[in-house]
Amino acid sequence: MSPKDEFNEFGAIQIKDVIPPQLSQFITHALMREYDLCRLEDRPHKDDQVTDAVSVLQRNLFLDTINERIWPFLENVLEEKLIPTYSYARLYTNGNELKNHIDRESCEISITIQLGRSHHYSWPIYTNNKRFDMAECDGVLYKGIEIPHWRNKCEGPDGYYSGQLFCHYVREDGPYAEWAGDKRWKNGLPFERFRTLSMDTK
Repeated sequence: MSPKDEFNEFGAIQIKDVIPPQLSQFITHALMREYDLCRLEDRPHKDDQVTDAVSVLQRNLFLDTINERIWPFLENVLEEKLIPTYSYARLYTNGNELKNHIDRESCEISITIQLGRSHHYSWPIYTNNKRFDMAECDGVLYKGIEIPHWRNKCEGPDGYYSGQLFCHYVREDGPYAEWAGDKRWKNGLPFERFRTLSMDTK
């Protein structure tokens, strides 16, 4: 069964090596620094979904750029055209829990990517009672609006932390296409496929 067929039938698939290890570790490093900055500046981070997560990065140029770079790769996996909406990253620790939920309109097609973590402890994500254990840089691509997904309470080794990157898309010709860019821009979208092709292939 092709990845496309598996995705269409089950609503979620696991993909190996979505991003390189150096990028994964860099984002996790940034999440850890964000935690320190929030503490030093007495500035609480805002995460309505996992309120006790260690830190969160969202709606910034850096993460949107990652969203853009993996966009053609995901289109190739699914064999259909997508449009990026938004992205964010979260640093989890013991005691965190992601409740069973479905996502809003901007998350028609979503991917969660395993970033750096402190121990070789897999904190799986579940979709429709299917368990996914990811290695660093792996991702789970899923139908965010249709497929319930969750993580049970994190019970890793002492001092455990785990980063996750979330990139969201809508189908270019789908019922949620109006949510392209998460409706953040009125005069077009700042996303371009293969923006750096000449640099990447020289």
